[in-house]
Amino acid sequence: MPFMRLREARMNTRGTLYARRIIRQMIPENKIDEIRESCDIVDVISDYVKLQASGRNFKALSPFTQEKTPSFMVSSDKQIYKCFSSGKGGNVFTFVMEMEKVSFPEAVEMLAKRCGIDISSYLKGPVVPDKDEQTAHETLKWAARLYNRLLNSADGTEGLSYLVSKRGLTPKTIASFGLGFAPDKWDYLLVHAKRSGLQPEQLISTGLVQHSPKKNSSYDYFRNRIMFPIFSIGGQVIGFGGRTLSNDKNTPKYLNSPESRVFDKSTILYGLHAAKDTVRKEGLAILVEGYMDVIALHQAGLCNAVASCGTALTRAQAKLLKRYTGDVLFMYDGDQAGSRSMLSGIDILVQNGLTPWIAALPEGEDPDSLVGKQGKDGFLRFIEKERISFTDFQLAFFRRHGSFDQPEQKSAAVRTMLKTIMLVPGTVQKEFYLQELEKQVGISVPVLKTIVAEERLGTNRIRAADRKTNGTQAHKEQEQHLSVVEKTFIKALLESTFYGNEVLEFCMSHQALLKLSHPVAASILRHLVNRYREHHTETGVYLDITREISSFELPEARDLASGLLMDHPVSNHWQDSGDEQQEKAKRCLTAFLDAVRKLIIEDFQTKRKLLTEKLRTAQNLDTEKKLTETLHQLNKEQKTTEKEVEKMIDAILQSR
Repeated sequence: MPFMRLREARMNTRGTLYARRIIRQMIPENKIDEIRESCDIVDVISDYVKLQASGRNFKALSPFTQEKTPSFMVSSDKQIYKCFSSGKGGNVFTFVMEMEKVSFPEAVEMLAKRCGIDISSYLKGPVVPDKDEQTAHETLKWAARLYNRLLNSADGTEGLSYLVSKRGLTPKTIASFGLGFAPDKWDYLLVHAKRSGLQPEQLISTGLVQHSPKKNSSYDYFRNRIMFPIFSIGGQVIGFGGRTLSNDKNTPKYLNSPESRVFDKSTILYGLHAAKDTVRKEGLAILVEGYMDVIALHQAGLCNAVASCGTALTRAQAKLLKRYTGDVLFMYDGDQAGSRSMLSGIDILVQNGLTPWIAALPEGEDPDSLVGKQGKDGFLRFIEKERISFTDFQLAFFRRHGSFDQPEQKSAAVRTMLKTIMLVPGTVQKEFYLQELEKQVGISVPVLKTIVAEERLGTNRIRAADRKTNGTQAHKEQEQHLSVVEKTFIKALLESTFYGNEVLEFCMSHQALLKLSHPVAASILRHLVNRYREHHTETGVYLDITREISSFELPEARDLASGLLMDHPVSNHWQDSGDEQQEKAKRCLTAFLDAVRKLIIEDFQTKRKLLTEKLRTAQNLDTEKKLTETLHQLNKEQKTTEKEVEKMIDAILQSR
């Protein structure tokens, strides 16, 4: 990684490091360790991805990239994860930070709640967050509480009346979804933020307040609206949806938070934080369009309902659903727009390994109104009666719109349906769908397969051209490679912490000799030596590498360390020859010392190469003489150092 990028990375992590120092001042380190050790990383990550056993580890499709072959690995033994497609890795804290886009203190607090460890007494101290600590999540949570308090006050009567009298919501439902009310004022949030010590910039960055540079003024984004907090899977407020109470036709009925660093509506499913357990248990997600649809269904006891936040279904949302279920029931509004949205969403679900089902609602109905009229049992009977496969829905849609009236239109419709079927991952399932389509449209399976082959031929030509253009672009990101020697050195250093402090003691005593050219590897060495130096005088104290991973200065260091701990050995000294702890420790130490020897020799070789090049281009005899003397001295120094290192290594190995 170039120096400038490293510098930027360090600047970007200062806030996180500061936050970690602050929370460690507030919460004892042993309490943070207790939280980490109480939250099994496999259980936590299972809330986000579908893990499958793979030997001693678990694997899954990466939650950070779009991939078809699992490269995301989780080690139950070491309590770490590594994503080999994105390069990211770490422990349970860093995983929650990545997925929820939260700071280290917030991740600690979330996991403490999850495992039932009370840390409230540590958080009641006098430490007041300054501007840098006022994270987006804290600001959004503050706003959600403010809106909710207003809804339940005398000033929120209009909003509460709408929810209770008009929409039939109970106080329990309103509280569980954190609903609120934004008054018809331009500066309500700004005034209260000032009283609470929040900075206007934080309100602007989260989209709660809009700023006009021309007028040099700011104003509340949500006004005279019912407020729907939008939660992440982990239950953090990441944005809002607002439903207007105004009758003005020019006012948008629904308004979402602007996109920010914590809110991207294309990657969120409203209500999933409350629905995920039921979806996993029942093996089905009910996908609806609106916030009120989700809330009404949950209130009726149908707690597997989620919504797509007012957007057309995206691949990211489909991937999110795939973590919890293989089947999705579309229940969009029964109008033309709702039907077309379901039609376009079918391909996205199928492409991501999900099976779509459709229960088309009557014209003018939505899930909210239907469950209000028929109740839970009536709603379930409706689903049982109206639920059809995605191919049946496509066929009905095309016939209803006259697409089967003319041969040309029918051909286009059939090709569209075939395109969807070809996205189905399993060969057997594809065959069943083709047989069903044969019955429906009167075209034999062999002919249908011929049409598919024609379509693929055209697609393959386009893809071949794209591959030629793109070349090996994926490798461009690897700007500086980690040498095998340095990789072995760092891996052995990390592994050594499982067996004691001997390797760390060596590194601390001989740090001047250990010169790593790769900046990320150097930062790992520096961090571990510094941490060991803090505690090396204490008897029986060992570094916990799983804990240290979340404290690394650079995210790249965390990713590299996690990968090396998960990766296969890189030296012959790592070959298994027994299961005894002492044997493992000795092999680890041997590999480390072998890497140390090579590192020191490499350093001398690099210096010699530079001197030789200068000698070759020397302009006068004096310069040439000085360089020759320096080179001679370097050779002597190398021989002396090599003898000392060999003697030192032999002594260490014999002492074991």
